[in-house]
Amino acid sequence: MPFAFALPSGVNAALLAAFAGLGVFASAATVHERSWGITAAALVHSAGGVLAIIAADMITLLIAWELLTFSAYFIIRTRSRRLPTAASPRAERAGVWYIAAQISAAALFFIAIVLHGMRTGSVMITVLQPQAQGFMFLAILIKTAMMPLHGWLVGGYTEASPTGSIILSVYATKVGVYTAARLLAVSPGSFPLLSYTGAVVAVVAVANALLQRSARRLLSYHIISQVGYMLVGVGVVSVASNRDPGAVAGLFHAVNHIIYKALLFMTVAAVMHRVGHDDLRAMGGLRRAMPLTFVCAVIGAAAISGVPYTSGYASKELLKQVADPVPGYLLALASAGTTLSFIKFIYLIFMRRPPVAADQPARMRHQPRSTPPIRIAMVTLAALSILIGTVPHIVPGVPAIDYYAPSALLMGVLPLVLGAGIWAIARKRIVTGLDRHAPRAPIRSAVLVVTRSPLRLLRATHRLNPQLSVGIAVSAAVILTFLLVLFA
Repeated sequence: MPFAFALPSGVNAALLAAFAGLGVFASAATVHERSWGITAAALVHSAGGVLAIIAADMITLLIAWELLTFSAYFIIRTRSRRLPTAASPRAERAGVWYIAAQISAAALFFIAIVLHGMRTGSVMITVLQPQAQGFMFLAILIKTAMMPLHGWLVGGYTEASPTGSIILSVYATKVGVYTAARLLAVSPGSFPLLSYTGAVVAVVAVANALLQRSARRLLSYHIISQVGYMLVGVGVVSVASNRDPGAVAGLFHAVNHIIYKALLFMTVAAVMHRVGHDDLRAMGGLRRAMPLTFVCAVIGAAAISGVPYTSGYASKELLKQVADPVPGYLLALASAGTTLSFIKFIYLIFMRRPPVAADQPARMRHQPRSTPPIRIAMVTLAALSILIGTVPHIVPGVPAIDYYAPSALLMGVLPLVLGAGIWAIARKRIVTGLDRHAPRAPIRSAVLVVTRSPLRLLRATHRLNPQLSVGIAVSAAVILTFLLVLFA
């Protein structure tokens, strides 16, 4: 029966609480942009995330996906009255690519619902029938921005307003992970395909993050990497007789990621409101000018890197308990890269001498400070990151294992030491490398070559009347669904 709801329990309840809490914090922070359009879209966006968790049927879950899609489109396109970082031609393009990717994922989700419903007569949330799994797998790859299907995330999150980026960082990919945990069980030949996919992307995304000059692009690539961690846990349930351990580990990391990644985006928003941009090459020396933001950024960086007694360490340790050896090794490598990346992040923004004119501090004193909602939210999220890291089982549904056994601490600290060691050896090369001309990403180049003809067709279609384009798309979806029903 469509439009059914159920209150979640266990770690799903914690995910619901994180969605609701961050919805309040982020929506309050958008008031700083002085644009009611961003605030209204943020409220709808958070409502879509909450709806996804309480949905008991696939139709309602699909509607939640679409609420997230269209509200995100308006968040990306709406102009901030404080900083001219939105409503530019690049933001327009980012919004179009965002909505195109999300509608593609939703269409695949819809096909999976149709195939599942034909065989079971029900659309209630449960593991999909085998015939529908392939379509759902592709939908999840898009929704979770697994590379190379990640362009919509990096483009959208970096072209939105500073506080718009905060709200966007919370929901879409985590709803994709949650959907995978509830519906997906892809295991060809008992091989945990989703788990291995997440582990590989976790490493590749970290490598891309290290090359970024924009603070928000760096954080966006780390969203992709951290979602890879979540899929390592969620993917294990595809081949396990008991779905709980992997799902709990993956969703526990999702809860922690929501907290510390929103914290990091808030610190960047505060910095952007202070200096007017997010270019890492032109930052530095903000530790004394913004002490609260500096402390919160360090806590967020520690959490995402997996420093003991922070939330990221706890969920990464739980993931180690359920992951296969190969994904486990890949995640350790990704953790070393994450440590290196966030040492760079903290150093370039707060620690080093500003690489600009000496009068920058005087100019900064005349820039607006972050508002009380952002400061309150940063302190609260930083405190939560430490609380969960200290007492992980305070989160509902999370087992009370020995997270701080000597062997666990050793394996958790080794990637941190490796990342810090690389920074100590190669700091100068990493910093000066930012000033060089950035080569075009090889994945992007390959995709553009392969898709040159389809892109020309897409541009020609884009020049059509919008109503005609929508009509063609809807007609194609109806015909495809009819053919599936006819021949399935």
